[in-house]
Parts: sequence; C-alpha cells; structure tokens
Amino acid sequence: MSFPRFGLCVTVVLLALAYAAPANAQSSPPGGYTETLRWYHRQAEAGDARAQFFLGIKYETGSDVRRDPKMAADWFERAAQQGLADAQFKFAVALEGGLGRPQDRDGARDWYRAAALQGFALAQYNLGVMLLNAAKTEDEVAEAWSWLLRAETAGLDPAGQVVARLAKLFPDDVQENARSLAEAPLADVSKSP
Repeated sequence: MSFPRFGLCVTVVLLALAYAAPANAQSSPPGGYTETLRWYHRQAEAGDARAQFFLGIKYETGSDVRRDPKMAADWFERAAQQGLADAQFKFAVALEGGLGRPQDRDGARDWYRAAALQGFALAQYNLGVMLLNAAKTEDEVAEAWSWLLRAETAGLDPAGQVVARLAKLFPDDVQENARSLAEAPLADVSKSP
C-alpha cells in the first residue's frame, strides 16, 4: 500500500521543513479557532501591522469576536500609523462616519490622502468625493477630480460615473487641470502643499 506510506513521507517532509525554518513556521497562524485568535492578538501586540488590520476587521464585523467599533478603530489606527494603506482607508472610514471614534472629517481626509498617495483606489475615490463636496473654487474641483480620475484609472466604476458627470458640469480648462494633476506621479503629489 503506497498511499499510507506516501502520506507519512509528506508528513515527515512537512515537519522537517517546519523545524528547519522556525521563523516561517511561527509567522503563520496555527490551526484552531482559539489559537488562531490568540496568535493574531500576540502578533498585533508585537507590532505586526497586518495582524492589527485583521483584528480591526474582526472587531468591525464581529467575526470570531464580539463586534466592537472602538476596538476596530483602535486596531485600524495602529496599523494605519505603520503605513498600511488598507488600514489607513478603514481608519479614515471610521473617522468620517464616527464609528468607534468621534466624527473627524479633517482626520478622515488626511488618512484617505495617506492611503490615496499609496495608490489605494477606494481611498482615492473617497478623498475625491470628500474634496469635491467641500470645493469652493475651480482649482479645488480640479484637485478632487484628479483623485477621481486616478480611481477611475484603477478600475473603480463609481469614480468613472462621477468623472462623466463632472465633464458635463465644468469647462474644459478645469478638466485639463484635473487630468494634469492626475497624471503627476504620486511621489510628486505627496510633496505639494
């Protein structure tokens, strides 16, 4: 019977790999619900931004833990401060909506911008909409429009719909200004005031 023997060989090889590379063996969650949750907490407390983000998702959705918007926002903020774009986006959403934190539109805008500058399309879209809603000048409209253009280029359909509406509302020079801003490298955009 070669099947049981083959299974044993695979087990021995897997165990050998786990012992040969202990860093790899410890960097992924163990099996089992309780142990996996503990592992995420240990990793998050140790500063692992991805684990912090995943715990934020768990507390936001109530998956495997009691739903707790404040804990979710806390974990998103910790991961966001380490530069994780999806955590920056989720923390901005929490601040904008007052979920687990007092509503803070300025803070939300800043965190959307941080994620948008990393090319995170949903953050680019939300930042564009937020800036557009606050725009008072054509230059402010062009900046907002430029973020929506970036989100549209990334394939975000709602951004394309807003861009099409803007094209009907504003003159060509505003559209050209927006396109010029959208074509600038993100590294250059992050240096501008």
